[in-house]
Amino acid sequence: MRLAHRACAGALALLLAACAVQAPRREPQAPAPVANPPEVVPVAPAPPPVAVEPVAQSPWERLRARFQLDGCNHRPEVARRAREYTRSPRHFAASWREGLPFLLIVLDEIERRDLPGELAMLPYVESGYRPLPSKGNLPAGMWQLMPATARGQGLDVRADFDERLDAIASTRAALDLLERYERLFGDWRLADMAFNSGEFRVRKLVDRLGERTFDADALARLPLSPITHQHLDRVLALSCIVGDPARHGVELPEPSDADRLQAVELASAIDLRLAARLAGVPHADLQRWNAAHRRNRMAGAAPHRLLLPATAATQFAMNAAQVPSSLWADWREQRAGRSGTLAGWASEHRVAVEVLALANALEPGASVAPSSQLLLPGREPARFADTQQPPAEQRSHVVAAGDTLSAIARRHSIPLRDLRRLNPRANGTLRIGQRLRLAPGAD
Repeated sequence: MRLAHRACAGALALLLAACAVQAPRREPQAPAPVANPPEVVPVAPAPPPVAVEPVAQSPWERLRARFQLDGCNHRPEVARRAREYTRSPRHFAASWREGLPFLLIVLDEIERRDLPGELAMLPYVESGYRPLPSKGNLPAGMWQLMPATARGQGLDVRADFDERLDAIASTRAALDLLERYERLFGDWRLADMAFNSGEFRVRKLVDRLGERTFDADALARLPLSPITHQHLDRVLALSCIVGDPARHGVELPEPSDADRLQAVELASAIDLRLAARLAGVPHADLQRWNAAHRRNRMAGAAPHRLLLPATAATQFAMNAAQVPSSLWADWREQRAGRSGTLAGWASEHRVAVEVLALANALEPGASVAPSSQLLLPGREPARFADTQQPPAEQRSHVVAAGDTLSAIARRHSIPLRDLRRLNPRANGTLRIGQRLRLAPGAD
């Protein structure tokens, strides 16, 4: 054991001695010569990418992409209806120009549901895409929905608020109906007929015949009202025209930014005249876009929402923020009757002159002439509150594209036989621009 310890000690000594010997130092070598680096040429920074605004696809192209029913080849009556519509290309284009804001709403909803584009022709056939009001048990709105049908679809129909005239709500209700009819009958053409004549009449007829598939000839022989058959012919004729406008000698209008409406949710009810001033749009246009509100003042129980073009919506939001919400709802119109200043009127009605200036589209320092019509804060007398109903003195009607005698009679709440008696020359084909008498003695 002692020898082992000595051997280990000797080995350790030799190891330490070896570690104490330093390795020889290496002399640093001179770096290899480097060739002259290439000259760096400054490069101008690349210009930032230019933002390209996406070009909105034409609504007519969007419609053509969704057409399914081959309307031009349905039956000869379709071509005849197409000729009637396009007899005056200028009037035809003008009627679509007026309806473009509502067509875009309908088309958006049709695309969202993946439905045939032909359904967008129904409001044109029904009303020329006009939110037509009515009274009593008569159809109303651009889809011409009956009160009971509308209420069955969850729409509110009241004297001061009628959702049949609301472009968004009525479109959803009408398309819900059409989708239900298509599921029931398995044919969009029968769905259109049911929309016009009633679901139960078509269902009873189809059940009696025991048929679910009809070609154009068999469909034309169905014992339904001629008005119902004409309704389908008109829908298909319009789709034929839109499908190839050049063939029919018409040029369809393209929408502008002002035709693209958006919903603006409000914190409370507002007077529509005030809203028009705040948005910087004509009162008549704002009424047409928001026709469901039947009074100047929004009904308290109605949805507090406005449809406005995007630019007008921005201006409305900016100006409305300067008007206390407590002053939104109650305004009245008054003829000034005397000279003065806007500041004087503001002081008299205890309202900031800036608010009164916004409400009247005037500068705060403006003068007021005696003939000026002012919008002033305060509740309007009841007899002036309902300004959106059709005037009672209306005694004539100018025919627009898509009008029929029966539709005109319903619209103005007069018996069809009286309308025919007053207009004996109108029992044939109506002409766009033709003026019809609605009462004895009318021009």
